[in-house]
Amino acid sequence: MHTSHPVKRRMSSVFVLALSTLIVAMSPLIAQSPNAQHTPDADALKTEWSDPQVVLTSLLFKTKTGLTLNYVQQGDPNGPVLVLLHGAGDSWHSYDRVFPLIPKKYCVYAITLRGHGLSDHPETGYNALDLAGDILDFLDQKNIHHATLVGHSLGSFVAQKVAELDTNHLDRLVLIGSGPGLTKPSSTQSSIFSAFSSMTDPIPYTFARDFQASTIYHPVPAQNFEIWVAEAERVPASTWHGLAQSHQDSAEELKKIHVPTLILWGEKDSIFTRADQDTLVRTIPHTQFSAYPETGHALHWERPVRFTTELIAFVQGETVNHPPSKQ
Repeated sequence: MHTSHPVKRRMSSVFVLALSTLIVAMSPLIAQSPNAQHTPDADALKTEWSDPQVVLTSLLFKTKTGLTLNYVQQGDPNGPVLVLLHGAGDSWHSYDRVFPLIPKKYCVYAITLRGHGLSDHPETGYNALDLAGDILDFLDQKNIHHATLVGHSLGSFVAQKVAELDTNHLDRLVLIGSGPGLTKPSSTQSSIFSAFSSMTDPIPYTFARDFQASTIYHPVPAQNFEIWVAEAERVPASTWHGLAQSHQDSAEELKKIHVPTLILWGEKDSIFTRADQDTLVRTIPHTQFSAYPETGHALHWERPVRFTTELIAFVQGETVNHPPSKQ
């Protein structure tokens, strides 16, 4: 059931230290003009299937538990389905640089997870089962049976759980900046969780800014960064607290995934390591792996053209395998 709806973060010292090097690398982002026309990504947007005429429609969806989620839709309603899930502190806006690159023959849904953006912000319910239940409910109500599910960071863990539980909705799975579960978090991951747990409302803009900057290595357009920071500020403390306690499933659960899976990872990812990717590839059956040099945790923000090209190739049944560069 949906109706039309118009579209119009005290961190620990360890976390701050972990951010500092990456924030220095982000200085070109702040200086980059929103009107720059000659960046490599801007030029690369002019592909044969980039369509500036494709319009996003913002809609609302009511789950079986009574929550209202915001999502956007674009493309052919009868075309192959792509469902996009964002990371912690984001929203459907996480895919702003990707939408214009997806051919209009695809039916694209980008869902804002509970606790984020214009979706409802319940006080509790942020474990993987709750979040995955929302997505499975969406797939059920939309009568979707052959989707490619794409998830970044938090969204990748939600997507993993959906794929583990799913019986007939998915044909493929794409994991961006993901890992094999957080039962034994690294020092960086523990610092991030500590920061999440200490959040109070209102969320400091400095946290939103520094958290988002820590996920980026290659500069991104200034106007996009402004939106992503604003989206993180919008997420209430209760959501951050819930996320800090969630997503600790054993890697063994990944063996339940049986759809072809594409794993995408930036070699400068500050949160998940190459060893994490090796575990994903080793544990999930039927995987392909692609590494992005000089790219951070949010690779679809940094390299939208390559990301979309590989996504579409994977959906079309082509092989996508790019091993990491030699260090």
